[in-house]
Amino acid sequence: MTSFKDKFDYINNISGLPKWFVGFNNYINAFKQLSANNTSLLAMFFNSFWYAFLGSLISVIVSSMSAYVVSKYRFRGRKLFNYIVIIIMTLPIVGALPSQYEVYNKLNILNSPLYLITFANGMGFNFLIIFGFFNSLPWDYVEASFIDGGNHFNTFFKIMLPQAIGVLLSTFIVTFIGTWNDYYAPILFLEDFPTLSSGIYVYEQTIFHDGGGDIPMLFSGVILSVVPVLILFVFFQDRIMNISIGGGIKG
Repeated sequence: MTSFKDKFDYINNISGLPKWFVGFNNYINAFKQLSANNTSLLAMFFNSFWYAFLGSLISVIVSSMSAYVVSKYRFRGRKLFNYIVIIIMTLPIVGALPSQYEVYNKLNILNSPLYLITFANGMGFNFLIIFGFFNSLPWDYVEASFIDGGNHFNTFFKIMLPQAIGVLLSTFIVTFIGTWNDYYAPILFLEDFPTLSSGIYVYEQTIFHDGGGDIPMLFSGVILSVVPVLILFVFFQDRIMNISIGGGIKG
């Protein structure tokens, strides 16, 4: 309701219905005026898309590789990987930020799309989900491929990976939504490429610091940032709920 009020209506009528319905003017003004670090709302949409899409794609692909190796191959220290992943997920990341920032700075990936290589860690939530799925697949598929002359590379990409398309798609959607909503990492590491989440946050802090900001226009920007995620949820809610409740074995 706030996004359909004008600025003065909001000041005098914060929680009530709009007294002067301004239609979609605030949404139009958001595209014209809402900006962060000299980046328009439309550019933030573009930044959010490539950041969320490519980051999620890299994360899922690399996680599928590491999960497959740990699940299907026997080597010393293999069982430690699950424990390492769980420990990594439970440790607080705030204390690691200074060293993390320094490493990224030394690698010259700050304020650059090259930051996306940090998604290729192969561990975390995606690893656990995909690892559970590969554990449910029998080794017979691999043996049959080897008998027919296949190598490890062909077996993974032509036999095992196609069977995991369902769980990979589900994992990608969940990762995409989480990355789209992430504002913490873009603020710290992609200052020159604000996404919708980080850009709107920066704009909000700016208007509250300077005073006199257009709050209804800010809320219009927030609503616009939610629309892509809402569309994804409407079309893929069954897959999202399957991976949330059933885990990787559900596929």
